[in-house]
Amino acid sequence: MAIRKRRWTTSKGEKREGWQLDYADQHGVRQRKSFDTKADAVAFETTVRVEVRDGTHVAPNKDITLKDAADIWIKAVKAGRGERPPAERSTVRQYEYHRDTYLVPMLGTVKLGQLNQARVMAFRDELLEKLSRSLAKKVLASLKGILSEMRDRGKVVANHAAKVKIGAATRDDDGAAEVPAIADIKAILVKLDELSEPDGTPIGLVTSKAWSRRRVLLCTAIHTGMRASELRGLTWDAIDLSKGVIHVRQRADEWGVIGAPKSKAGRRSIPIPPALVAMLRQWKVACPPSELVFPSEEGRPQSLSNIYNRAWKPIQIAAGVCDPEKDEKGKVKLDKDGKPIMEPRHRFHDLRHFHASMLIADGANPKEVQVEMGHSSIQMTFDLYGSLFKDEDTERRQKARAGRLAEKLSGT
Repeated sequence: MAIRKRRWTTSKGEKREGWQLDYADQHGVRQRKSFDTKADAVAFETTVRVEVRDGTHVAPNKDITLKDAADIWIKAVKAGRGERPPAERSTVRQYEYHRDTYLVPMLGTVKLGQLNQARVMAFRDELLEKLSRSLAKKVLASLKGILSEMRDRGKVVANHAAKVKIGAATRDDDGAAEVPAIADIKAILVKLDELSEPDGTPIGLVTSKAWSRRRVLLCTAIHTGMRASELRGLTWDAIDLSKGVIHVRQRADEWGVIGAPKSKAGRRSIPIPPALVAMLRQWKVACPPSELVFPSEEGRPQSLSNIYNRAWKPIQIAAGVCDPEKDEKGKVKLDKDGKPIMEPRHRFHDLRHFHASMLIADGANPKEVQVEMGHSSIQMTFDLYGSLFKDEDTERRQKARAGRLAEKLSGT
């Protein structure tokens, strides 16, 4: 390897100088790279010597931009990487959104060789300034996936994003789990019972028979904490009414395609209360012929938007579990009759958080919660619900310890 000084004259007649490193890579191919200062050239030479020795060096003229790397990664995700199966369309769409909205606009022209840990940390900080912590973590995870794939393909020496992290959300962050109050769920259950009665007052033109159908779905969500995709893909042969157990074995994606749960941990058995067993027995007799427990009128999995717009949103407003919608200035929006426009208080996914909170309140330990909720790791359970767990023995020991320390300080 050799570092030499270069002098040249530009087309405008300006005299310039710089430094150039000449070296042979691990394949014996001659490479050149120019630098503004000798110090930069020396620092690069030190790194190159190690990389050439280890056979991991990527020549500057073969370096690609992050945009090119992202395109390669998404193509690999679609096809399936290694032992991983092809990603679902919803997952691919999310990755494409991260690429097109954040990664390419912010880092697209950066060469992978320039993407060191400091650069990644600056990118992380910029994400946190613009996005919620939850979304920023997902975008950063996509960047890590890209660099991991490029490392495996020999396009980059190391994944410099691997050690860059975004910590768990604090209680003031938007990413924390929103747990509905028990009073809200009780009000919804009372209204569901009322609307499903033959002489119940329907919402709009929806009959009590239709609300009886929606009542079963919503009650199943409340009492099991199942994901919306799992409810939409639930079949009758996965419910053991004699034992009061629902076996989660599959899910329906947003296009209604039936597939395996999100992870191995998603395959689980959930005990259900007698009241829900009775409700499901009645629904099994009344529901249209279908393998699915909650089919659409065409016998296919319902869409989540239909469940939300036809059942979850109107039942919250009917039960008073709602708040006035406000404009950007904080002023309440009014409809054409001058009445406040109400918006539902909770997302459908919040029923999952509610069920987890009820398990914890009843004394379930973290592992039990992880298994019933189908979390892929105990860390996920702690990240979402860690603040809800309380150990009374620990609190008792802490109080006793505080008393003993106070006695020592008092000198008695």
